Amino acid sequence: MNKPEAKRLFLGVDGGGTRCRVRLCNDDGDILGEAMRGSANTRLGLEKIFAEITGAAFEALEKASLPRNRIGDIHAGLGLAGLSLTREKNRVRAHPHPFASAVFETDAYSACLGAHNGRDGAILIVGTGTCGQAIVGDRQLAVAGWGFEISDIGSGARIGKHALEKTLLAHEKIGLESGLTRQLMAHFHNSPEEMVSFAETARPADYGQFTMAVFDAFDSDDKVASEIVSHAGSANQQILRQLLAFGAPCLTLMGGIAQRMAALMPADIQQKLVPASGDALDGAILMAKRQFEAHP
Repeated sequence: MNKPEAKRLFLGVDGGGTRCRVRLCNDDGDILGEAMRGSANTRLGLEKIFAEITGAAFEALEKASLPRNRIGDIHAGLGLAGLSLTREKNRVRAHPHPFASAVFETDAYSACLGAHNGRDGAILIVGTGTCGQAIVGDRQLAVAGWGFEISDIGSGARIGKHALEKTLLAHEKIGLESGLTRQLMAHFHNSPEEMVSFAETARPADYGQFTMAVFDAFDSDDKVASEIVSHAGSANQQILRQLLAFGAPCLTLMGGIAQRMAALMPADIQQKLVPASGDALDGAILMAKRQFEAHP
């Protein structure tokens, strides 16, 4: 049996808004090591995200009992949040990296490849952010995923932010009060100023921490939570319908609140939902292998 160091090394990177995951494999597909670090959204700065990616790659090599200098032998596929912007994709491709080769796509693209094992299909990532992706033949379509500020309406981050907005309105007696708004206001010690201080520096993941509180309240028929969840569900349904219209034969929901969103979808969409064959790391490794085969 060949030793791991005698075989080519492929690294899959799933760089999301909350965390960066990596998986190291050999050319037989054996998993040698995995690791996880902080956010790898390119909009946080390339020095930061490449430090996270490189650090995670070193951890994966260590778990594989391989020396750190083997990082230069790795063929990497990187699916990164933020690459829907051409500006970001160009910057990332021009940035120095430690790998033998590297191919960059959005995290949605790598997730779609992994979910359908390289076959035609579509996905909707619903986590801290949202992004829809379809691959049909040699065509692809990306929907949403333009960032927290003006997109990602059905995401965990936007759900959390929406909840805080409604909480502040309720506190000032100009919006509906509920168990959810009282709970969230108590989190900030019933102080609007404390909430404002939080919002001044909050990132999407910070807002996302309130998502499950909203769903818990939704399960208890909280009226405010029901409105927030309905708004997010409608936004995600529109994305899924666009992906189907593009020609995707099946849909997969992925991400931290995927199951919750799947349950909200109407019957015709649920009939198109299939479980993922693999994850975003599998897709990223497939990207790396295809790149290597095209340019050995």
